[in-house]
Amino acid sequence: MKNIRHNILNIGVQKGQSPFVIKKVRILNELSLIAVAVIIIFFVTSLSINSPINVTIINGCLIPVFGIILLLNYYQKYYLSQLIYCVLSIIIIGGMAILLGETFHFQYLFIPYLGLPLVIFEEEKTRKKNIFALLGVLMFTYLRWHFYHFEPFITTTDELQGYSQIVVDFINLGVSLIILSIFLSENNKYINSIKDKQEQLERKNYELEHFTYICSHNLSEPLRTTSSFLKFIKKEAQGSNEKFDLYFDYIHDEMKIMDQMILSLLTFSKLSHEQEFKVTNLNGILAEIRNEKKDVISQKNVVFTYNVLPEIDAVPELIKLLFEHLITNAIKYQNESAIPEINITYKECSTYWQFCISDNGIGITDQNQDKIFDMFTRLHLKSEYEGIGVGLAFCKKIVEMHNGCIWFKPKQNEGSQFFFTIKKQDSVKI
Repeated sequence: MKNIRHNILNIGVQKGQSPFVIKKVRILNELSLIAVAVIIIFFVTSLSINSPINVTIINGCLIPVFGIILLLNYYQKYYLSQLIYCVLSIIIIGGMAILLGETFHFQYLFIPYLGLPLVIFEEEKTRKKNIFALLGVLMFTYLRWHFYHFEPFITTTDELQGYSQIVVDFINLGVSLIILSIFLSENNKYINSIKDKQEQLERKNYELEHFTYICSHNLSEPLRTTSSFLKFIKKEAQGSNEKFDLYFDYIHDEMKIMDQMILSLLTFSKLSHEQEFKVTNLNGILAEIRNEKKDVISQKNVVFTYNVLPEIDAVPELIKLLFEHLITNAIKYQNESAIPEINITYKECSTYWQFCISDNGIGITDQNQDKIFDMFTRLHLKSEYEGIGVGLAFCKKIVEMHNGCIWFKPKQNEGSQFFFTIKKQDSVKI
């Protein structure tokens, strides 16, 4: 019996479907079984107490009606089966109430019906849920008016009415509890499935980070060896051919860039390791950055403007790296004759801090909006501006580790405005 029920509940379930779809299909199959069981109870009751033949025939004819739901699910017409189930429920409950009258309490089956749209349709609040719930309320209201103005179409005995009232009351309570139980059970399965997917994703991310770390670490050694032997070859061949010297210099420069890229990958992979949040003084962070870059700041006459910045819960080393990359870019990407002007502002929101670092540099075009935060992305030639295109990728990673987001306002030749948020939180580990 258990295997039969399991097979029926999984009618229409396909391998590879999302947990959400599987949950909805199983719920609808189980609700169809409940509907069939309720109709069978009425049918058996009608037979046992010798109810009018037309009542028994109607009950018997309703038994296969809900089989169409299982059939539609079998052919993967999930959306249609959801709509038909709600429509059938309204028609059958309303029709039985009108045929047999108020004393059978069929109208009260609309109480558990109101939970159907919430269970079988999408998780989000949608128009379909509201429409079908409203139809149930309107039908219940109409029945109250109908009972007041019209007699039942089918005349029944007092004994049948008494039995039916008891059966309907028990069904009302049972169906309500079953729908609640189904919803909670399937929801737990859905949540557990999502947790499993999350754990798998975390394991894959860890493996990928470990792979990146191993690759970048192991690549550094042969690159250093190659660079050393290249110096020996250049020394041996020095003066023999000017073209050789030019080629050696070119190879050496490219190997130096490759070494920087490998070190950047290594550093990037380490960003995912556990870091501890602390109360971070941003004014102190900026003072350190300005002191470390005092030579270039003095050389280019960089103008800084900012008010007193707040203390935030963050990873100090990472926040320093974030500000350092954005400030370095603001200084670097300037016209030759321009004096760099960097303005840092912030605003406090209920759950996060929002910062803005703006400059008067060359700006960024809108078409680079999506790719600018990718690793090793360069928007300019190496001969124009130095760098390997990792700074903004680091910035994005650091901001995401602080549960924030980063973006910019594209304005070519009018400077850049980089915005990022840092979520407010207690000292935790990430």
